[in-house]
Amino acid sequence: AQQAGVSKLIVDPGLGFGKRLEDNFILLNRLTEFRMLGLPILVGTSRKSFLGSAFGAGPAERLEGTIVSNVLAVQRGATVLRVHDVQAVRRAVEIARLIESAR
Repeated sequence: AQQAGVSKLIVDPGLGFGKRLEDNFILLNRLTEFRMLGLPILVGTSRKSFLGSAFGAGPAERLEGTIVSNVLAVQRGATVLRVHDVQAVRRAVEIARLIESAR
């Protein structure tokens, strides 16, 4: 894409799309490996079905999974998050950053 003149690229591991449950968890857990590409990493787990599969939760019941998956994604290098519940995720990410930076 860069050779074709595309100047702005972003990496999206495509969570949820045609993957087994464990594939999504593996991708999230190994997100740091995408850093080697030197590009921003986008994660879009918000209300995805794989987050509710362990509990049989519908989209409206997946807030906790959305929050924890996004906090962990940021800790592993995600720089862009696609979320429905912006304020809740923003607050959770900020709390996580405050905890990580405490000495």
